Amino acid sequence: MTAFRLYMERLKQERQYQWKNTKAVIDWTILVYIVLTLLFVAALIYDIFPSFIALLQELPYGLTLFAIYYLAWTGTIRVYYQQADMYFFVHRRDLLQGLKKWGVIASTGLNVIKSLLIAILTYLIMEAISPTTLPLLEWITFYLALFLSTTILDKVIHLHWSGWKRKLITFTAFLFLGFITYLTVNQSMWIVSVALLMLGVITFFTIYFRTESFMVDMAHNEKVRQKYVGMIFYASEYVHVTRSSERKKPLFFGRSQRIFEDRSPHSALTELFFKYLLRNSRHIFSYLQLIGITIAVMGYLPLWMTFGLFMAFFFFLKEWLNIVYDELVGHPFLNMYKGKKLIQEHYQDLVTRWLYYPAVGLVGFVLMMNTLFHFLMR
Repeated sequence: MTAFRLYMERLKQERQYQWKNTKAVIDWTILVYIVLTLLFVAALIYDIFPSFIALLQELPYGLTLFAIYYLAWTGTIRVYYQQADMYFFVHRRDLLQGLKKWGVIASTGLNVIKSLLIAILTYLIMEAISPTTLPLLEWITFYLALFLSTTILDKVIHLHWSGWKRKLITFTAFLFLGFITYLTVNQSMWIVSVALLMLGVITFFTIYFRTESFMVDMAHNEKVRQKYVGMIFYASEYVHVTRSSERKKPLFFGRSQRIFEDRSPHSALTELFFKYLLRNSRHIFSYLQLIGITIAVMGYLPLWMTFGLFMAFFFFLKEWLNIVYDELVGHPFLNMYKGKKLIQEHYQDLVTRWLYYPAVGLVGFVLMMNTLFHFLMR
């Protein structure tokens, strides 16, 4: 067996696996509704495109550029390693290296296509916002080099660091490449930037190929393989899936201090909900992101759209808190008490209100100040 045949076999297995998952949750009626929804959304986007461009023209130019830059970090390199390969190919390291080579080639080809499409689409948008700002050929070449460099850089970072060091280095690289992107666009440093980025691509690809990456590539392949299955489970109200965390100690309440002196079932469940949310950084950052992004966007949208955004935030935050609450009471230990004195149906609103009302009040205050300044500045 050659490495290319092994790669094609793995690719075929992956397609069959994902197709079986798709057929398990989608029948022809759901597929028809999805197609009709996509057509409706496409027609809606086509109809409101001039209004969308007019809205982008009111936003800061740098904010739009940052969103485009963020898309350059969406590339991925996938190698179809499986855990059993460690034992089956212990004497055939050439197959593992060849499987890695073909995976990198295929992933790079997909990344090139993806980056070209994003570059062309974003060029048209930026040209509509601010004509004659970007040269077409230079922008496409630069974005292609940026996309490939961020993709392979992220892979190298995952190979050599883990935990908080990986996050810190990734954040530093994100800021550094963002600064280069800003200088390139504003100072027209196209040739210098492309040369530096392509040099980085060659260097990081060389490091990646010369470094043993079996465990990292295998874990990443399994994560991507199970991504859609996980999305199905997370969307299901009947399946409780607890997301894993790399933290060994909780962020807050490490010694489980009391929040409420009252030890009634309602206050006990409220305290448990607070600790469940605050001990997980994912919940904390999601809660703050919902509030922060909503407030930030309100400063740039027209007044009538800010009221629509506030109504959307009003319902979306409530639904998000309900999901976190369902995760808590869906735990097998608490599931024994459903319908009993400890957990009752009307407790959900009583428990989540402690985080719901402050957030809605803060966003509502910002909306009120926006409205006041709007009429005072006229």
